[in-house]
Amino acid sequence: MFKRYDTSQLAIWWRQIDKVILILGIILLLSGNIFNFLSTSNIPSEKIYDSKYFLFYKHFIFSISGFLILVAFSFIRDDKIKLYSILGFVFFTLLLVLVYFFGIDVKGSRRWLNLFFLRIQPVEFVKPFLILVIAAILTIKKYSPNIKFFFSCPPVFFVAALLLFQPDYSQTLLVLTIWIIMVFISGISIFFISIISGILISLMVSILFFFRENFFYIFDRLLSWVGKVEISYQSEQALNAIKAGGFLGRGVGEGILKEKVPEAHTDYVTSVIAEEYGILIVLVIFLIVTMLVIRIFSKIRIANKDFNKLSLLGISCLIILQSFINLGVTINILPSTGMPFPFISYGGSSIIGSCMALGLALSLSKKVI
Repeated sequence: MFKRYDTSQLAIWWRQIDKVILILGIILLLSGNIFNFLSTSNIPSEKIYDSKYFLFYKHFIFSISGFLILVAFSFIRDDKIKLYSILGFVFFTLLLVLVYFFGIDVKGSRRWLNLFFLRIQPVEFVKPFLILVIAAILTIKKYSPNIKFFFSCPPVFFVAALLLFQPDYSQTLLVLTIWIIMVFISGISIFFISIISGILISLMVSILFFFRENFFYIFDRLLSWVGKVEISYQSEQALNAIKAGGFLGRGVGEGILKEKVPEAHTDYVTSVIAEEYGILIVLVIFLIVTMLVIRIFSKIRIANKDFNKLSLLGISCLIILQSFINLGVTINILPSTGMPFPFISYGGSSIIGSCMALGLALSLSKKVI
């Protein structure tokens, strides 16, 4: 594509960038647009917006914006990425604080900000930058692992507290889980990690029960999940759609889940895909996600800085955990969480947040030439 002696910034970027990660990311973005076109062109767009393709157009615009952000982030120089990660974390955490004062209430939760022409969920932007901030703290050379662990607590607990106030229990658990994994990999003993994990589990369970009125929806979902009460309508319809689709699907446009569940294109998009295209296509999507995560993970071994290695680990965990949580909810082996599927689920914040994470992974994994 570029000649070897070409020293333009674009040519250097192309030679340094991991093309497998970039191509897999593009495939997932394109897949998300195809499946959202099919899942939003009926009830969601027509009933809510009186336009058959309104939601698809929005998703497409967000995908283009996300791709441009992905490329822009991949251009960040290695010696500047720590500075930008701190600035990004401070800026988006400020937006997360503003949610508490100016956020929009949707179904009893305040997680979104209205910015005139669009609605955003700041936590999706906070997560990739929080991972980099944690990595920066845990790779400071002059402190012992235990000291670095305590230094990493304030940003993590501050974000977790903001999420609990919304309330967003599932995102809180996701953030804490990634943090614990990164802390463990950074060199802290398994005994110490076990104690901290036990304390965190006890604390999260206590919060759930002491502030039960704030998290009533979690108890409803848990009771439905364990079969103590009737399974929720959405979960039941999602499971029925997967069964109806079988291995090869009912055919393009033949699915009915998107007509029965208006929000199927967000939390249950994999059910829509399974119903029309079959479980086989869902497995292909997970294969692509797994290949992407493995490719990012493989870059840890050859990364020349501890910060890069730990950041790539955290981004890998973010992508794969969100994917498996979304699938677990879809097939009812996990209680409903509202966790989007990276790159595939409808939602501007989710798409752009995923592209930010992948762009940072591309920057961190660039070859030295």
